[in-house]
Amino acid sequence: MIKNALLSLKKNIGRTILLFFIIVLITNLVIAGLSIQSASNKEMQQLQSQLGNDVTLTVNFKNMMQDRQPGEAVNEQSNQITLEMADSVKNLKYVKNYNYTISTSANSDSVSAIKSESSNNMPGRKEDEGDLTISANTTMKYLDSFTNERYKLTSGRLLTAKDSSSQNCVIEKNLASDNNLSVGDTFTVYTTVNDQKISQELTVIGIYEIQSSDNMQIGDAHFNNPVNTIYTGLSVGQTLSNSSENLTSATYYLDDPKNADSFVKLAKKKTSIDFNTYSLETNDQMYKQNASSLENMKSYAQLFVWIIVIGGSAILCLILALTIRNRYYEFGVLLSLGQTKVKIILQQLLEILVIAVIAIVISLGTGKVAANSIYQVMESSQTVQQNGGPQHMDNNKQDQQKELDVSITSDNVIELFAITGAVCVVSIIVPATYILRLSPREILTRKEG
Repeated sequence: MIKNALLSLKKNIGRTILLFFIIVLITNLVIAGLSIQSASNKEMQQLQSQLGNDVTLTVNFKNMMQDRQPGEAVNEQSNQITLEMADSVKNLKYVKNYNYTISTSANSDSVSAIKSESSNNMPGRKEDEGDLTISANTTMKYLDSFTNERYKLTSGRLLTAKDSSSQNCVIEKNLASDNNLSVGDTFTVYTTVNDQKISQELTVIGIYEIQSSDNMQIGDAHFNNPVNTIYTGLSVGQTLSNSSENLTSATYYLDDPKNADSFVKLAKKKTSIDFNTYSLETNDQMYKQNASSLENMKSYAQLFVWIIVIGGSAILCLILALTIRNRYYEFGVLLSLGQTKVKIILQQLLEILVIAVIAIVISLGTGKVAANSIYQVMESSQTVQQNGGPQHMDNNKQDQQKELDVSITSDNVIELFAITGAVCVVSIIVPATYILRLSPREILTRKEG
């Protein structure tokens, strides 16, 4: 059977070449669709781990302004988030980690802030506003600026939960350079609360550099300039704000972004927090936006694979049906000699599988090129649909930070072999069954061609 299959491939070289090119085309398109599917899944998993899994407890300023009488001053102090409130949420279901933040400003006699133009005359600046920003946190591990790599640690280390009650701090590279500070050095900052001066000594354990910043603008006041931000443990913020109970915000990192809405509902049910005054704000907008786009891409890729499988099977069935007509005599003789119909079908299947294996090997080398080309077409089509026309595509592409990593994985290879094998089996059995349902005599009496 094997010998007959190889001889048939050699004898019918024209048919062999035609089938080879068709199967190469099918395998390239299938591997492209599978690669885009797996790339979309991988990207969604990364998004789930990086975006949209945090929910922040903050004062609901919208409601605060709505309840305010005309001309009435906004009293933010009366609606501070308390440690008791924050703790009532941190142990709820879905919460994986959390971070409490106290933001305040401070001055220093030994450390000079990086100067900004016109900072002293900024509208709305309070007289007692410090030049340095203190960002006190439970931990720096989950801060967006560092996880998104807009800020990069250059020496030392970041603050962890173990530093929450310490005097350790992390400062920006330029602030450190201008003040001749390095890891291990100490300096003192102070604030004034109710006419009382509060001092705090800090020890530098890490230095970071700003790679990019959305809020750095020329003319910003010192305290708004991100290079003047000093990260500390939570206890330092409590000391400098003269309050051990109040927080600026509390952020909860969930086990899955999909649980954000359920978490908010649970918090409203299980805690005594007044959610007319306070709110739990989900940060899943970017996740939902990107996930929606990736889901569409994945769906398109799945549909694409199905179209290729069905279309490819139909084309192969048609070609093989036409070529089998030229093999009436061969089949009739083999049946007359006692060879079973099953063996004849297996021989044909072996012939096409030999071609398919070679085609698959080649497609593994060319499939990534095909995958990227098809991905670009899908992406362009999706961009046009989302933005209403091609005139918006250039702006959309400029906003994209990175493209989908379309690459061939081991799972893709296994799926490719399985799908191609299934296509080959279907394309052989359908036309062969039509011919071999006849008796050897009926086959031999039919005219070839």
